[in-house]
Amino acid sequence: MKWYKLVVPATVGIAVGTIVGKKVKDQWLVPEVALNRVKEEFKQSGPISGSWILMDKKAYDHNGQSFQVYEGGVSRTIDGKTEQHQFVADATTGQILDRYKLIES
Repeated sequence: MKWYKLVVPATVGIAVGTIVGKKVKDQWLVPEVALNRVKEEFKQSGPISGSWILMDKKAYDHNGQSFQVYEGGVSRTIDGKTEQHQFVADATTGQILDRYKLIES
């Protein structure tokens, strides 16, 4: 058996696998990047004292459309009171789809 009959298909398979893997990986934002985009939006209305994000994506319906999203939260201290907000951010763009004020203490 000639060596090129094994090497050529293996090389093509590796190349195709690498390209497809990169496309799938680039489709979703890393959770930390999504969180940074959300924090920038929240900072427009005041300083942030803390934040968190869940690392797993989940399905979410918003205005009749389905999205893969990250959930997280942001807290801020204003006039000695702590406000906590929960958000749902699109996993492909980092755009906030929904936000809820949870606690003010």
